[in-house]
Amino acid sequence: MADLVLVTDAAGFTGSHVVEHLLKAGYRVRGVAEPQAIVSLRAAYLVYGDRFEAVGVADLDHDDLTNVFRDINAIILSTLPLVKGHAMNTANLIMESGSSGTRHVLEHARAANVKRVIHTGSFANVLHPDDSWNPIVVTEDDWNSQTQEDCKTLGLHPWCLQTAARVIAERELWKFSDANPDIDVTSILPGFQFGPYGRGQATDLQRTGTFAWISALLHGPPGRPMTPNAPPFSPNYVHVADVARAHVAALRTGPLDPPRRKRVLLVAGYMLWHEVIAHLTEAMPEIKERLPSAMCGPGPQAMAYARLETKNAREILGIEDYKSWRDAIEDAVRDLLRVDSNMLRPQA
Repeated sequence: MADLVLVTDAAGFTGSHVVEHLLKAGYRVRGVAEPQAIVSLRAAYLVYGDRFEAVGVADLDHDDLTNVFRDINAIILSTLPLVKGHAMNTANLIMESGSSGTRHVLEHARAANVKRVIHTGSFANVLHPDDSWNPIVVTEDDWNSQTQEDCKTLGLHPWCLQTAARVIAERELWKFSDANPDIDVTSILPGFQFGPYGRGQATDLQRTGTFAWISALLHGPPGRPMTPNAPPFSPNYVHVADVARAHVAALRTGPLDPPRRKRVLLVAGYMLWHEVIAHLTEAMPEIKERLPSAMCGPGPQAMAYARLETKNAREILGIEDYKSWRDAIEDAVRDLLRVDSNMLRPQA
């Protein structure tokens, strides 16, 4: 019988793509999501029959997960929730999720005798936001220096708060790995992910993550600026499908010889928004009038940004070729147009 893989945040952007790639690769999957998402999540994967099951968990950081982990061979621990504000109570909850919440899930994995853990982090685990536009090379050996104390800074950008929480979560992962050397651990650190919605992902009017940027391409007054490349945002990208296949590859890798941490940066390349707008104007002329001004954000002279080395993706996971940013953006735009159209269609 095929291995049973537990995927947290199975109704999220990354998690939903990971689930489908696992199912296509022949694995059985138990997807974890908030209870209110379970009905739609189950319906989305009916085509895979009994190889997919959905489990509702109200609080992954504190609930008893004994039954959730029953018969599991591996876990894919997805990213933390998006930060939706500057309030200090929000910051404290996010930090708790990164530290004690991560420990809580990993201890249940150990108790269930799970032998493989794959953690989904972010390129920001190695790159401090302040260095996004510095001409440096960053590798899998580097760490973002943000700490829990940094998150108490008033006015900290929500994205910076989230990156700090992700750093804390990954440090907990490696503490766990050091204490449990019999469990195979991989940390995948993708760049900004673009692409279509995943099967089973919620597609309401709330645009979060990179879909907020895609929405900004399509909605707003003529001549508006488009400036998400401004600091602290690194101009890197990766197609979500490449991230999903990296998780499948990680499940198939064994211990390294000589032993070292399987910490994998997954960045396909770099793009600036004036390039994106110019490309879409030619490739999708039907949306030309909806696009922002191409005179936006850093121009061609702004080439001084941090480069992320992806050596471990090649050597550990065997990933060398990636989808282009043109494919990633077009896939996201077309799917958002589809979703918008469905939402505007009168209900029967």
